[in-house]
Amino acid sequence: MNRNRILGGIATLAVGAFLAWQNGTLDQFIGQQMGGQGSAFTNDAPSSQRQQSNNRGAQSATGDFDFYVLAMSWSPTFCEDDTRNSDQCSGRRPYGFVAHGLWPQNEQGWPENCNVSARVPDRTVSEMLPIMPAKGLIFHQWKKHGTCSGLQPDAYFDTVKDAFQTVKIPTAFDGLSRTITVKPRVIEEAFIEVNPGLTDKMISISCNRKRLREVRVCFDKDLNFRQCSKEVQRECRDNAVRMPPVRG
Repeated sequence: MNRNRILGGIATLAVGAFLAWQNGTLDQFIGQQMGGQGSAFTNDAPSSQRQQSNNRGAQSATGDFDFYVLAMSWSPTFCEDDTRNSDQCSGRRPYGFVAHGLWPQNEQGWPENCNVSARVPDRTVSEMLPIMPAKGLIFHQWKKHGTCSGLQPDAYFDTVKDAFQTVKIPTAFDGLSRTITVKPRVIEEAFIEVNPGLTDKMISISCNRKRLREVRVCFDKDLNFRQCSKEVQRECRDNAVRMPPVRG
């Protein structure tokens, strides 16, 4: 009897978590289950900032920031660790670089989780899936970063698309068919070569376990390339990183 009750409780939690993920409230759901102990998501701002207060967003006026950071994830690295067999990693679509998010950033610190209640329209979600291939990611990025942009959801995600489309992907990484090992500096130089106006002070490489995790590019509010703050510049300290091949 007790065993059946436990299994029933686990099933109820699983259903609740899935529905919360679909609605973009998974962090809130988990926080409630843990007695309100905060968000279940890790901070995706640059690592040098993670020791700062996570309450900056609550104290910041929406739209009050200095510049944007466009984070472009290398999807094959994510998929090596994906245990959920997500659509992103199914191989049905050959994802290479995808938009992780567009983050309002200050010269020191960053705003997050601003007090905005607007929800992301279904149409906007559908339009974003080709470059942000998970509904949960879209909802989470809006709640954590988009709410601090001073924009409504549709305008914010239009800005994400514009920023992502502004950055030209080097042909060497487009549809990568085999694993390569490359120096972070070489990745930077490849992007600089094909993006006029981009310099090494405007781009940063993020790595994880000697694998490429993200390329981050800084923009002003008009989506012109601009210099990153020192907190954002050159995150990866590995001499070389591995880039797994694109699936599909």
